[in-house]
Amino acid sequence: MKKNSQTHYEIQRPASNVLRLTFHFLIFLLLPSFLLLSSCQKTEKPTVVYPSPDTVTICFEHTVSGNPMITDSLIYTTSLGYHYMVNDLQYFISDLAFHYTNGNEIFVTDNDSIHYTDIGIPTSLKWNIIKSHLRTGYCDSVSFIFGLSEKKNRSKRFLNPPERDMFWPEFLGGGYHYMKLNLKYKSDTMMMLMPFMFHMGIGQIYNGTSTNADSITGYVQNYFKVRLPLSGFKFEEGKKKTLTIRMNIEKWFDGTETFDFSKYAMGIMQNEEGMSKAARNGENVFSIQ
Repeated sequence: MKKNSQTHYEIQRPASNVLRLTFHFLIFLLLPSFLLLSSCQKTEKPTVVYPSPDTVTICFEHTVSGNPMITDSLIYTTSLGYHYMVNDLQYFISDLAFHYTNGNEIFVTDNDSIHYTDIGIPTSLKWNIIKSHLRTGYCDSVSFIFGLSEKKNRSKRFLNPPERDMFWPEFLGGGYHYMKLNLKYKSDTMMMLMPFMFHMGIGQIYNGTSTNADSITGYVQNYFKVRLPLSGFKFEEGKKKTLTIRMNIEKWFDGTETFDFSKYAMGIMQNEEGMSKAARNGENVFSIQ
């Protein structure tokens, strides 16, 4: 300390102490700003990688009474005694989903989850699922919609054949056939084979007995959901899996409803009674391997 002219004493602080106090004061002022800036920064979340099977293939198989279907041969008989042969078969399935035992559901989105099957196109009898859409684990069932849901069944959705050729006339509701099953049949009392178009799609409600376009008062969505059980089925990382979905053709005609071909002339298209019967039978047409 030094004495001044007024005999007061003045404390002289070392320069280092003054600097230290100044630094602490600045930190005190700036600390809230630093905290605010750090709180505004987004925290990067770690990328979660879910393991999946290497490849999954859905195969489509068509049988009659447990045996591979043979086309263009009059060798099959319904419970009503009609002998029939299958000539062509094309159909859509959509909204394929795998249901896991832990309650999870994985919906396949390949091609918007629409697959076209045609017995005349061997490549269409397989559907290779993109592996990134699946997860490892146990599945207890697989489900799908036979045909196309109202949301997906849009006219001009398909611009190229063969899917394009499944179109359903606009005045009948538009969109596409769910299935074309073309066959020929006869009974023991019939002299010749009759063609039959077992075609499914949107149904119509008519005013009175007329089936003219002008008498249509409403439409019926005849697609239906199928859920098939899986037993002890497990997707494992890096493993290939194959499932076979089987269409048991005879069950279209002999199931919940017994089908009388002669009642519907040459087919069930534009006949909602016939298509609704087919839809009820169809819920039990499929099985899985």
